[in-house]
Amino acid sequence: MANRFFEGAAHAAVYAKFRPRPPTSLAERIVSFAKETIFMSKNGIKKTNGSQGETLKAAADVGCGSGQSTEILSPYVEAVTGLDVSEAQVLEARKLNKYPNVSYKVSPAETLPFSDKSLSLVTSCQACHWFDMPAFYKEVDRILVPGGVLALYGYLFPKPIHESFGDELYSLIDHLYKEQLKDYVHQGSKEVYLGKYEDEKYTMIYNDQLRDESHYVDKTATVAELTGYLTSWSGFQNFRAKNGDEAAQKILENFQDKFIKTLKVSTTPEETSIPLRFHYFLLMGRKPS
Repeated sequence: MANRFFEGAAHAAVYAKFRPRPPTSLAERIVSFAKETIFMSKNGIKKTNGSQGETLKAAADVGCGSGQSTEILSPYVEAVTGLDVSEAQVLEARKLNKYPNVSYKVSPAETLPFSDKSLSLVTSCQACHWFDMPAFYKEVDRILVPGGVLALYGYLFPKPIHESFGDELYSLIDHLYKEQLKDYVHQGSKEVYLGKYEDEKYTMIYNDQLRDESHYVDKTATVAELTGYLTSWSGFQNFRAKNGDEAAQKILENFQDKFIKTLKVSTTPEETSIPLRFHYFLLMGRKPS
């Protein structure tokens, strides 16, 4: 059975507010790969068929959360459906949705509400480590058209960009996750943040596949907003559920105090901004034509 996190309304709101929006370059790479119909000619040379200017017919974003990873497909696909097992996340996504060709449904990843061979593209951002992967792969293979594409991707801890203290600031984030929250972090979370989906369970079911780790997005945030992002971690939410709000608040306050002291500034967390870089990794596979 798949694990279920990020389901509460308050957590969904935090997720929507602080989680990053995937970069345009990553969306374009996925769509470009999905548009290719690659076949071997008689002399063994790969060719592509189909106009790169055409939009894809239909796509699904599984484990969509509050919709950041769903809406990036809107310019390239005629109909995009975001799916999440959490009703609270889907309600948040619907509330924030500004795209007429994007819709959201409550659905587990292991039983997708689409007919056989009906989608050109299936994506999942920072979510498939919670899925029952064999069941998910089986469903994806059922709903993808021949030549359709599955794209799994995620991002690592945000890296503060600072010419003097970047490494020290990053080590504070790393220490919070690996040490202070280590007893509350689930294996699935480690497989994305630390493992980049390199575990055998994420091996693509299709031979025509690739991995791309060249994409990133920069986002300027206050120290208070960075702390808000950290509260969206499942490990932090597990710690809070076990130890209570006071203990959870203390961890956040200690993190902020150390961050501000490392920066050597006298401003408050709400007044102090820092550029952050989220590095992404992408796995894609194409169903045989």
